[in-house]
Amino acid sequence: MGNEELILYVRKQNKKCNLANDLLGRKIWEWLRDNAHGTQVEENMKCLWGKNAQNIGKKYLPYTATQFKFDGDKLPELYVHLDSL
Repeated sequence: MGNEELILYVRKQNKKCNLANDLLGRKIWEWLRDNAHGTQVEENMKCLWGKNAQNIGKKYLPYTATQFKFDGDKLPELYVHLDSL
């Protein structure tokens, strides 16, 4: 799963989230690493929406994102964490 999907979820659910993508991405990564046996499988993978989408920016959506492998059974807990960001 890519960090861009998780960041998109946060941006859609919490319009007041002021965290820049790099900090938001780090918080997501640390949670995955510490709670879901997460590993990074690819860094700086280009996002499907491309570089020129209207909603690309530090506090919107990333242009590139890290891809993760993690314990899928932890998804409910992950989304609770995402809702707290």
